[in-house]
Amino acid sequence: MSDTLTVPVVHLLKNGVLYQSDAPAIWEQILAQQAAIGDYLRVIGLDVVIDRAEGYAYIRQQDTEARDDGATVPRLVTRHRLSFPVSLMLVLLRGRLADNDANSADPRLVLTRDDLLEMVRTFLPPRSNEAQLVDQIDAHIKKLVELKALRPVKQSGAYEVRRHLKALVDAQDLNDFDELLASYRGTVSTKDDA
Repeated sequence: MSDTLTVPVVHLLKNGVLYQSDAPAIWEQILAQQAAIGDYLRVIGLDVVIDRAEGYAYIRQQDTEARDDGATVPRLVTRHRLSFPVSLMLVLLRGRLADNDANSADPRLVLTRDDLLEMVRTFLPPRSNEAQLVDQIDAHIKKLVELKALRPVKQSGAYEVRRHLKALVDAQDLNDFDELLASYRGTVSTKDDA
């Protein structure tokens, strides 16, 4: 591998998601060497995904069907099983990101800890101990920071919703969630009427 590929490939492998705003020089290297990076990573069963409009790049495991030779390559990128509350928060954040894109000129969506608590609180089972519920939601927020779906901002207690969430949770996922939520509400209202 040439020296011009080493730095961008290592950053992509190490960081998971690389944003143009976080590392402009490396971003330029990725754009300049996009084809060569793609060819290199394809050999080890990975694809590079670059979203120029949103300004991020990441690596994902190739689908077995995407390989020309049909060979099954062992997974290099670890899959993480997410808890229901974390998955729920990802979908809710994706919905908020879509609303922000539709209603605001600012591409950044910054939510406070209190915004995040209120967003998810109604979906979790009620607890007799409110502090315990808040601690649980704080743990889910921490997990979303580890997954790089949220990034703490300098303002204490606020988080930026990262743009690559659009690639993780697409429009079909949002639609499926809305249908599931409507079904859930119907079930709850039927139980309340009985």
